[in-house]
Amino acid sequence: MTDFSTKNLAVFGDSIINGSGNGNFGIGEYLAKDFGFNLLKYCVGGARTGYCKGKGWIVEQVRAAVNDKIQPDYIVFDGFTNDCCKTDGLNYDVPLGEVKAGNIAEDIFAVSEENTTFSQCFEVIVCAFKKYFPSAKIIFVRPHNMGRRGEEIQRIYGERAVEICRAYGVAVADIYKESDLNTFLPDHRDLYTADTYNWGRGDGTHPNARGYEEKYLPVIERIIKEQL
Repeated sequence: MTDFSTKNLAVFGDSIINGSGNGNFGIGEYLAKDFGFNLLKYCVGGARTGYCKGKGWIVEQVRAAVNDKIQPDYIVFDGFTNDCCKTDGLNYDVPLGEVKAGNIAEDIFAVSEENTTFSQCFEVIVCAFKKYFPSAKIIFVRPHNMGRRGEEIQRIYGERAVEICRAYGVAVADIYKESDLNTFLPDHRDLYTADTYNWGRGDGTHPNARGYEEKYLPVIERIIKEQL
């Protein structure tokens, strides 16, 4: 394995990046272990890409990293798992919105909490990575097919994220398409996700060690090696 001990890896996003179902040993920790990266961790379980009152906001994670004046060589992030959650049973936490890829997005420090959308904030985040960390190699992690999200809505939000990444030349570790992990299937749910809520079964969302090691890391690490 190539030694990256002089390289900084910054990670942003929600519980899947954080490792919330795996003792907070998430994608950043695995990559630091496997490659030797110096890990800079900003992800927070439950975070949304767009603003949702009372919830973590990935925009704020990126602002914090900019203010910290970090110099990442690699950035790995996710986002939308919680945006497309129906907390009130009727509406998604953050509406999908419209994509403006190809135009200059507003600066990440100018984004208001009012009336944000997923597409708007996702594009702002990607543009912030490009603006403030221009030498970093960026990888977006699209999560697996999650049995605790609507099958169609997670596809729509995921495809929108991929569309924006393609517009800005951001690599995509597409676990949804490149892995067979589908936690609508009870066997997959119980083998590869954690029993986070003491239900006596996998929760369908949060990868356990086997989920990370067998389904997530092979896709992400292949991209890192391809970028050498």
